Amino acid sequence: MVYKIEKISRPKFDRVYKKSMRELSSFFRINWNQNPPKLILVPDRKTIDFLKGEKTEEWVIGWASKGNVYLLDDKNFEKESNHKYSDKEYFALIKHELAHCFSSVVSNSSGKPIWLLEGISIYLSGQDKLKTRPKKLTKFIDFFDKSGKGVYLESGFAVAFLVKKYGEKKLLHLLKASKEAMSKKSFAKLFRSIYGFELSYKNFKIA
Repeated sequence: MVYKIEKISRPKFDRVYKKSMRELSSFFRINWNQNPPKLILVPDRKTIDFLKGEKTEEWVIGWASKGNVYLLDDKNFEKESNHKYSDKEYFALIKHELAHCFSSVVSNSSGKPIWLLEGISIYLSGQDKLKTRPKKLTKFIDFFDKSGKGVYLESGFAVAFLVKKYGEKKLLHLLKASKEAMSKKSFAKLFRSIYGFELSYKNFKIA
């Protein structure tokens, strides 16, 4: 069976892509001039399942892999997922997945902790402003090497707290060093060495 995918070449997406790449390059301190990430539209759920090699949940609408960003086609967005479509949220999704490409470069594709990687993408894409703000954080640390819909509920707010209170430099230091801390325990030790306090829910505040 042949699955058709296409590189995005629509003016409104081109503008979002270029703006996102400029802002992400500035945040991550990376000038990505050669072989930048490509945006690829995926037409339907069947193709998503084929590309990912598994049956996916309806909420899965985009991912980054090997320097490319795959997105469910905006034309079939509501038909092939359980999300409502809006340009604002779709543009944020583009930036979210591009941020994963940058995080992968900085962390040397560490892949962990998942809450940190997802939190960075949510924060930098502005998706935290589109989500319901929790009264307190109680779940995100559990998503170290496991994923799931729940990781998106709090991780963006956790990263927002770290950036706003302690700055971008420490966060990038944590991300870069995460490749050396591949267990939950070793990452907690790394976190404490950088931030000077324990990685625990009581130390994260929602503004």
